[in-house]
Amino acid sequence: MTTISYRDTKVSHSGELYPHIAAYARKITRAWHQWQAAREIESMPIDMRKDFGWPSADNVDDHKGM
Repeated sequence: MTTISYRDTKVSHSGELYPHIAAYARKITRAWHQWQAAREIESMPIDMRKDFGWPSADNVDDHKGM
């Protein structure tokens, strides 16, 4: 006689199985949204950007990369 048993592995589709991959995906998503927001702000007129304190291209520190 053969006995077949079912073992529940509790695999979740919410990212619990791969926490590092899920955290990395959230990090990429957050960076993507920040990049999109910066693009939208940069597309606004200069006067509007100055109203809420967005730095202009003239105010950017050119020596940051050095």
